[in-house]
Amino acid sequence: MILLKKFPANDDLTSVTQALWQHKVPHRVRFVTGEQQLWLQDSSQYGAAQALMQQVLRASATEETAHSAHSGSTDPIKSPFVSAPVLSSTSVKALFRSTPITLIVFLITVLVALFSQLGSQLETVAWFSFFPLVLDPQAYLVTGFDHLWQQPWRLISPMLLHFGWLHLVFNVLWWLDLGRRVERQSRLLLVALLLGTSVAANVAQAWQEASLFGGLSGVIYGLLGYIWVMDRYNPARYHLPQNILIFMLLWLLLGVSGLFPALGFGDMANMAHIGGLVVGVGWGFMHTLLWRIQPSSR
Repeated sequence: MILLKKFPANDDLTSVTQALWQHKVPHRVRFVTGEQQLWLQDSSQYGAAQALMQQVLRASATEETAHSAHSGSTDPIKSPFVSAPVLSSTSVKALFRSTPITLIVFLITVLVALFSQLGSQLETVAWFSFFPLVLDPQAYLVTGFDHLWQQPWRLISPMLLHFGWLHLVFNVLWWLDLGRRVERQSRLLLVALLLGTSVAANVAQAWQEASLFGGLSGVIYGLLGYIWVMDRYNPARYHLPQNILIFMLLWLLLGVSGLFPALGFGDMANMAHIGGLVVGVGWGFMHTLLWRIQPSSR
């Protein structure tokens, strides 16, 4: 390992790390008090990595300068009362530019939770449930899988449903953490994992039992499995703390054990968790295998 460069703690290194991975330069970002340290795994790649990093940083600086000139921002000394709102707006825009998929899914999930009144507004829930929900004259589910040919969105839409504030907050917080870790490496990868793990989680849960279910937890376990495999069998890039992995796996085991229903907390969609996790882990191993055979195929 060799130190390439130190950065301030609040700098966004997404563009640098993406460029390094695209050029097959294994590296790691370490967070030390007050700074970020970019380390290379192979010292022989130092020169190429340094040149690539400088190229990316110059491009980013040019883009920011052009953006500031285009926006016609005023001198902060002349306009002291607008400087704070402008900084706040810029921070929000920068965050959205770096992880738009994560934030869009977060906002849609919260909106669906509000409009569905956390699952109590059945008219709204009926649009997102895996099984069609008929409300006249009495609410019941139409079981089976035949409806998916005409309504394929139901393979994915249950991930947006949440039943209770605890359910919603738990899932969106994990989504924001894991989703941003993946999106900073690849937006396309995050979209693919989101769709793939959602379908697997929903189909697994529906196959086990015809019931009204929902939540992002299947996707979360899929991202968790993918991140674990990639950091375990490749140069670490997501830096997921080990205690988070242990906690989530213990939570999964507690759900499968039936402890939560026994304590009066309601049933958990355990098959959705397992389905998402299996796909995420499988995707991670497939990605790892492709990375290892790609250099030999050139």
